[in-house]
Amino acid sequence: MKVFVTGANGNLGSKIVEYLLTRLSIEEIIVGVRDDKSEKALSYKEQGLEVRVTDFENQETLFSAFKDVDRLFIMSTFGDFDTVIRQHTNAVEAAQATGVK
Repeated sequence: MKVFVTGANGNLGSKIVEYLLTRLSIEEIIVGVRDDKSEKALSYKEQGLEVRVTDFENQETLFSAFKDVDRLFIMSTFGDFDTVIRQHTNAVEAAQATGVK
């Protein structure tokens, strides 16, 4: 089983990753970040986690990032209501299209 956590650089996303590391093997966790060269992303890579780039405003990144994922935690960026709805819609549509359960 592959579990994907979006927003893994953020406060909530990083806490979810920490929790999952106590329950799952490293091979089962994939983290999504906007910047895969950020300090946190590099730290995840050093731990052996798979890091994929996700941009909620660019749905193509979501389609490729969600490939071969079984479960998904969606944490979007902060923004106004319309931004959050648009970003979550992009993520849900990509998840459905790629077969995430």
